[in-house]
Amino acid sequence: MRLSTVDVAFVAVFGALQAVLSFIPLSFTIGVSGQITLGVVGGALIGVLLGPIVGGLAVLIGSFVGVLLNPAAAIFGFLTVLPPFFGAVGAGCVKIKRGYAAGAVILVSLLIFYAHPFGRQALFYPWLHIIAMIVAFSPIALLAGRTFDSPRLTNLTFGIVIASFVGVLTDHIVGSAIGIWYYNLSPEVWITIAFVYPVERLVALIIATVVAVPLYSSLKRSKLLDMHSNG
Repeated sequence: MRLSTVDVAFVAVFGALQAVLSFIPLSFTIGVSGQITLGVVGGALIGVLLGPIVGGLAVLIGSFVGVLLNPAAAIFGFLTVLPPFFGAVGAGCVKIKRGYAAGAVILVSLLIFYAHPFGRQALFYPWLHIIAMIVAFSPIALLAGRTFDSPRLTNLTFGIVIASFVGVLTDHIVGSAIGIWYYNLSPEVWITIAFVYPVERLVALIIATVVAVPLYSSLKRSKLLDMHSNG
């Protein structure tokens, strides 16, 4: 796929936004040093706006810059860029009616998590990710993707909520799959996190939705979204 001039401009603008968001703390980490930033919101938000390819590229570049400039947020070293990247891809796939691709990313991440002995001892931990995977594979995701062409704000809001939900949970399970092998965290830590991350992801979902609905509507009215590849 070749990027148009508009695509390149979007990558530059939203990549810069992702880099800025990577400086703003959202939550604390449990069992490791570092911080969780609003970059988790940026992944889903940018994926919803630009789709999996252009949005994913913008988030990948922005997250890489964010890691360089804010090492405290690099809880997995340079692998830190992968969760928000896949978060953008997951949300973007729902947008373009390919929710099953996001579901596949979540499924692979779950298998990687459970492949670790401590993951199998914290069997309950990814309960919300499993729900997100089911949604991504289900007709709900396809219906959500169709709403992005709807002129009705209520329909669009539904689509953005579903896409953002899948995006923020894709981000999180990819990070969990990396984290359990990177830090070898005990089952007790994962069991504790199981009662914390749903709140954190709900906050991220709300922020992404509140920002994305008016921004997507404005970009759609301005015809800018019609000028890029939507991939």
